[in-house]
Amino acid sequence: MTRLSLSPLPRRQRGFLVIAAVFLLVVLAALVGYLLTVSTTSQAASAADANSARAYQAARAGTEWAAFQILRGGSFKTTCDTGPAFSASSNLNFGSSLSGFATTVSCASAGFTEGSDSVRAYSVVSTACNQPISGACPNTATTSAAYVERQLSLSLSN
Repeated sequence: MTRLSLSPLPRRQRGFLVIAAVFLLVVLAALVGYLLTVSTTSQAASAADANSARAYQAARAGTEWAAFQILRGGSFKTTCDTGPAFSASSNLNFGSSLSGFATTVSCASAGFTEGSDSVRAYSVVSTACNQPISGACPNTATTSAAYVERQLSLSLSN
């Protein structure tokens, strides 16, 4: 008599590689998503940094323009000396690498006597931005994340 074995024959396991493949796909997709996020954030930060530097240069150009006008006796100086409450304001627009930026330059002056000399002191404020309102900065109405503004001050006496 032959004996029959009651234990079933060993079965081959299937499907293990499918689970490993799905796991690898999920990990790779997460890695690609992370790298895309980091790349996008890095590019946005780089663009914001470049715009910040351009806004600074536009504000600096405004202060230099005002200093030239005041020291050389330009129309801006005349307006600053005789304007309402001895102040003046002018809007500047730029070309080339500063295109898209505008600068508003404000000036206030006051006269003083030092000994026997008459001295006029000037306070210049230059505000530059990349999204001006009617050509003037600052833009207090914007909610854009791309908005950049820089302000520089300068004191002169003549």
